Amino acid sequence: MGFFRKSLSRLPLYSIRSRMLMIALLPALLTEFGMVAYFTTLTLATAEEALQSRAYNAARHLSDTLPFLLLNGNTERTIVLLEAESEKSRLSFVRITDSSGQLIAHTGDVTHNQSPANYFSQRAEIRFPAADYLSDHPADTPVRASNALLGRVEVGVSLDQISLIKRNTLIQGALLMLLAFIITGALAWRLSIRLAGQLRHVGQVVGRLACDDLAVRTQLPPVGEVGALAAGVNNMAEALQTHRGELEKRIRAATADLAAKKDMAERANFAKSRFFAAASHDLRQPLHALSLFVAALKTRNQQPETQTLIDNIEAATAAMELLFNSLLDISRLDAGTIEAHPEHFSLRKLLGEIDKQFSALAAEKQLRLRFRPCDVTLYSDPLLIERILANLIANAIRYTDDGGILVACRRRGRMLRLSVFDTGRGIPPDQLESVFQEFVQLHNSARDRSKGLGLGLAIVSRLGRLLGHRIDLQSRPQHGSIFSIDVPCGEARLIQMPMPTNAPGPIPGDALVVLVDDESAILRGMAELFDNWNIDLVTAHSADEALQWLDALGRVPDVIVSDYRLPDDQDGIEVITRIRQKYDRNIPAILVTGDTAPDTILHISRAGFPLLHKPLRPAKLRALLTHLIQQARTTAVG
Repeated sequence: MGFFRKSLSRLPLYSIRSRMLMIALLPALLTEFGMVAYFTTLTLATAEEALQSRAYNAARHLSDTLPFLLLNGNTERTIVLLEAESEKSRLSFVRITDSSGQLIAHTGDVTHNQSPANYFSQRAEIRFPAADYLSDHPADTPVRASNALLGRVEVGVSLDQISLIKRNTLIQGALLMLLAFIITGALAWRLSIRLAGQLRHVGQVVGRLACDDLAVRTQLPPVGEVGALAAGVNNMAEALQTHRGELEKRIRAATADLAAKKDMAERANFAKSRFFAAASHDLRQPLHALSLFVAALKTRNQQPETQTLIDNIEAATAAMELLFNSLLDISRLDAGTIEAHPEHFSLRKLLGEIDKQFSALAAEKQLRLRFRPCDVTLYSDPLLIERILANLIANAIRYTDDGGILVACRRRGRMLRLSVFDTGRGIPPDQLESVFQEFVQLHNSARDRSKGLGLGLAIVSRLGRLLGHRIDLQSRPQHGSIFSIDVPCGEARLIQMPMPTNAPGPIPGDALVVLVDDESAILRGMAELFDNWNIDLVTAHSADEALQWLDALGRVPDVIVSDYRLPDDQDGIEVITRIRQKYDRNIPAILVTGDTAPDTILHISRAGFPLLHKPLRPAKLRALLTHLIQQARTTAVG
């Protein structure tokens, strides 16, 4: 302390360098405290880990070495092996028991089942090796069931050395920290008294400046570093007071310019969305009519030589429908009409269904699709989880040329990480974020439609946010990628068994359906389809025309099917409302649309009507018609 006192007396009184030099000792000493604590903890942890690792490795080594000695009953070689391992790994004792718990061999000073408190013990099972492992050993090896339990090995190491290290380390660390605390406290106390007053005054002035009091000034003489600091604060205050008005003018101008650019960007984005929705609707209309005509043609075709041509047309139509449905999924997610319904479900069952769905596709590309068994219960929306995994697996198959895909899981506390591994082309590090954006395809510069639109991962990202599950991506170019999702674990006892569903019966022969659509081609296609189904159909371009035909027939329709977007600013909801009001009945109704705009989907969802998207599948339409007609007639009878 005397040395520091003399050194301080030689330094200039107003030198901030001397003061800050000494104050810097405080964080240095605090750092020393942290390092002492850290390395003390690290030393203890390392010693304990080394002890546990030694016991674990010894137990594993013996469990791998002893099976054939136990099978052959060679107790002498067993004891020799135990003594060698005990000396090599510095074990206190080793004990071998058979599958019933009877002692076979041991070394060391503990031979009873109960281990002393000052030992760390590690156990391992000794099992019969697998059949493929036996092929490398003599033929006279006794034969048992593969993986059968032969016995157990228990090893122990003494904790006395760890206790000694703990005691010495704690004593040394405590003494060092106490000494550092005393030195740092004495130096900080002497130096803080001189410097605190001046810095407090400067701090008060700066605080008033921060509170918009630009007229305040420091009162310290310009001597030494603190004085220079005070003079600088005064100069800063004068400069702030001078340029304040100019700065406010610049801020107002920049804010106005930013608002104008933001408004321009929002208008451009809105225009793009409107164009996209309109183009999607206009393209879906003829595709919808085409799918209806193909379905009618397939039903009426009696010539085998034209069946292949019809099948090809149907496959092309289905491919276009798949692309449009991807766009529709994006719109529904953006509109918020998809809701998560979490429940407890079995992951093994879900993976089994996905395996059936993609095994043939993987085999077609000569890829190996594997599912590592995951007998776990999850708590989430099983349909949306299945959709996420299906998109990830389809994406992996699409961009993997050789090798395979592995679907595996790993538990992390109350969460389960589901991962899809592939040996595909990989993703560059600078593209890991962009692949989750719409229409991004890194390996499809030619825009091959067989590889989709680049919406699969965008849908995965949106579904992950909807469920609140984290999506993770790791990839190396030319080595493959790993897509992962973290899902909460559930409880098996809370899994609800699905209710049995009865297959819908035939549509009653006297059923009448009214169809309203402004496209004549769609009306003709629907008429052909309903004629093949032997269902009475009234087609109309508007609600007025539909009511005229119904009045002429003198019948009340069983179901109303209407397009959502109609001419003269009308929509299908108005059509359904008018026909219901005409007959004063809550007639079942279905809305059909090719519009994918999020606000349109949200409006229809709030109306509460069943919704089918163009191009619709005839089988799905017929199933929905059957359900609505049977439900309505059952309710009327009841």
